[in-house]
Amino acid sequence: MSLVSPQQLAEERVVTADALLGGRVDLRAYPHRHLMVTTPHLWRRPGFPALMAAVEYLSQYGWELVNVTSVGEGHHLYAAMRRRA
Repeated sequence: MSLVSPQQLAEERVVTADALLGGRVDLRAYPHRHLMVTTPHLWRRPGFPALMAAVEYLSQYGWELVNVTSVGEGHHLYAAMRRRA
């Protein structure tokens, strides 16, 4: 389990729910207002519980959910988050 570097996060603007919930991401220096949180969504492992746990976690720190969508035949779920101004 490696840490997500601040530079990588700022460039990609996407973080996995597992990295976020596992404490491998520090958003204090994140320079953007919007962030995508993603998780795989498979039949053997539904992604909604982890994605929504990440959304709840971020809401405690001033982020709000904008939208939830699936990409690529539904195998990945994304939550668009916005930091409150």
